[in-house]
Amino acid sequence: MPPTSDLALLTFWLQEHLPVVGAAAAALALLVAILRRGRPAPPAARPPAPPPSASDRELRKTIQGLEEENAGLTSFFVLLPDLTKEINSIKEKRKIAPLMVKMLEQIFDPKKILIFFADEKQKNLYLVEQKGFSIRSDVRLGMRIPYGEGRVGWVAQHRVAMDSNDFANESRMNALALDEPKHRLFGTELCAPMVHDHVLFGVISIGGLSRHPKLEKRMCEMVADLGSVALNNIHQFNLIQQAANSDGLTKLFNKRYFLTRFGEEIIKAEKVRHPLSLFIFDIDHFKKYNDTHGHQAGDECLKLTAQIFQDALRDDDIPARYGGEEFVVILPNTNRDGAVRAAEKVRLAIESHTFSPPHPLNPGGKMTISGGVATYPDDGTGSADLIRKADAGLYEAKRQGRNRICVVTEASLSGAAH
Repeated sequence: MPPTSDLALLTFWLQEHLPVVGAAAAALALLVAILRRGRPAPPAARPPAPPPSASDRELRKTIQGLEEENAGLTSFFVLLPDLTKEINSIKEKRKIAPLMVKMLEQIFDPKKILIFFADEKQKNLYLVEQKGFSIRSDVRLGMRIPYGEGRVGWVAQHRVAMDSNDFANESRMNALALDEPKHRLFGTELCAPMVHDHVLFGVISIGGLSRHPKLEKRMCEMVADLGSVALNNIHQFNLIQQAANSDGLTKLFNKRYFLTRFGEEIIKAEKVRHPLSLFIFDIDHFKKYNDTHGHQAGDECLKLTAQIFQDALRDDDIPARYGGEEFVVILPNTNRDGAVRAAEKVRLAIESHTFSPPHPLNPGGKMTISGGVATYPDDGTGSADLIRKADAGLYEAKRQGRNRICVVTEASLSGAAH
């Protein structure tokens, strides 16, 4: 029977027509045919993808930017509870600004950050923290900006958060020169005031933002609000502490606080090997003044003396009412000569002031003081020794005729005892 299938017919034909020597090649060809017959045809090659268009590239860039922005904001909001807790637990004003810089870095990753605190009495701002400025830059810690000057001063004066568009519109509409030449180094793109209960505590300025959140101005305001709340908490805490540590009449520190602080300052002076001085004085013939003009006049005299006393001192000096008409001041990092000069400055300031009513005993009705000075470690290493030496100087000034400052050494004390 002749073969019926295609494969059988092919095999029969090969056997009949090919010589024996070609049988091996024929078999190999047959095997290849069989294998190919069972294999699927290879897929057609895909055409190459067209290059991305400009709109595609822009879309990808936008998506990448949003992903990076979201990553930064997510990181910030994860840290926000801890940062809020930390900033509200701070009791020292100088520690607030570095934490605010940390928050701003998390949100905006800016090249430049400036944190200013407000001096409401002087109506200006002073720089307390910065990022992105070299030590050779004209932007230095402590620099002051009057309210209303440049972008930062405008925000302080008007207490409104502003971005670059806001500043441009304000300049155009009101013909203002907000781009103060000496402020150009600030690179201010976002600026927000730190305001709490209508009190200005400072201003934030940031520039060179790497991230632009959708509500960037509001985000900047949020950091400013956290800072202002923390600064207000410190202010209120200091008021309470000051009330507890202050003399009710003169508003100077009271004796209890003075004694505690004096011990702390001695330890500090010992640690850094710096001198420390004490000046103690009282008002000459104060009892006569009080008896002549009455207790109300006497109280006014004490309050005015305390004010003149405090105005004559440095910011880091620590004045206190020691008791009655007696006053004292701790003079950090001050040797004996410096303490005598400081004491003389106070004495002359009080003597030159016109008190009303006038003193009944002193020439021209002037008020005068007598005082003594003691210095660590020359006159002692403990608070009791130093107070004793300064007090001895006060009594020596009284003995010599009042209205003077005296220094009593250990040798003179020993001689007086004999």
